Amino acid sequence: MLQWPHRLVVPLGVNVDTSELELKPEGKLSVTVVKATSLKNKELIGKSDPYVTLYVRPMFKVKTKVIDDNLNPEWNETFELIVEDKETQSVIFEVYDEDNLQQDKRLGVAKLAVNNIVPETPSEITLKLMQSVDSLKIKDYRDRGSLHLKVMYHPFTKEEQLEALESEKKAIEERKRLKEAGVIGSTMDALGGAASLVGSGVGFVGTGVAGGVGLVGSGLGAGAGLVGSGIGAVGSGLGKAGKFMGRTVTGHLGMSRKSGSSSTVPQPDQPSA
Repeated sequence: MLQWPHRLVVPLGVNVDTSELELKPEGKLSVTVVKATSLKNKELIGKSDPYVTLYVRPMFKVKTKVIDDNLNPEWNETFELIVEDKETQSVIFEVYDEDNLQQDKRLGVAKLAVNNIVPETPSEITLKLMQSVDSLKIKDYRDRGSLHLKVMYHPFTKEEQLEALESEKKAIEERKRLKEAGVIGSTMDALGGAASLVGSGVGFVGTGVAGGVGLVGSGLGAGAGLVGSGIGAVGSGLGKAGKFMGRTVTGHLGMSRKSGSSSTVPQPDQPSA
C-alpha cells in the first residue's frame, strides 16, 4: 500500500480540501502485445499454452488470451495502462504456460521503464525474457525467448487527468464488486482480453467490465455464466486464462477449453497497491 508511487493523504481538520495533494495520473500508455518468439517448452507432452499478464500497478493487471500449443504465439492485443509517475514506473510483463492440473508455470518476465518511451511517438520494442525482474534474484541466465511489443505514451491534459482519476476510483470499486460476487479471487487478479482499461485509460466500460459484463443484482450480466469450477464470460468480457486463488476466469472467445478445472498464477515479484 505504501510502495511508491502510492500516496496516503491524511486531512488535519474538518472540511479540508486535499485534492491537490492526491497522486494523480500523469498519462496513458498504450501497449500492444504482438507476439513472443522462441519460448521454452514446459510441457512433457505437446507444447506450452502461453499467455501474458502486464501491469504498471498490480491493482490494474490485465492479460492476453491463451494461445494453445505454441512456442511462438501471436496475440496482437492492445491494452491501455495508467502511469502516475513516468520517471519511476515500469511496465511488468509476465509470460505463463497455462496448466490444467497445477499452478501455471512462468516462462519468463520482462520490464519496460516508462521514461524510456518518447511521448506521442509509436515505438516497436523487443524485450528479452528473464528469470526475474529483480537482477539480484536472477540465477539462471539461459535464453527464455523474447516478447515483441508496440507502445505509445500519451501525457494527460488537466481535463484528462481529472477524468482518469475518477475512472480509476470506479475501476477499483468494480473490482471489489467482482471479488464479492466470486468472479475473481482478489482485487489484484488480472482481467483480460476486452477488459482492458479504456477511455482516459482507467476504468472499465460502463458499470461493468469490458463492454457491459457487469454485476446485475447478485448475478452476472451480459451473458456471463458459470463454467465448470471456473466462471466464464461468454460475451466480450473477462479474458481467457485468468486464474487466481483457485478460480478460473475464462475468456471473450467463449468457454475455456479447460473448463471444469482451475489453476493459479504465481504472485508478481513486486507487490504494490
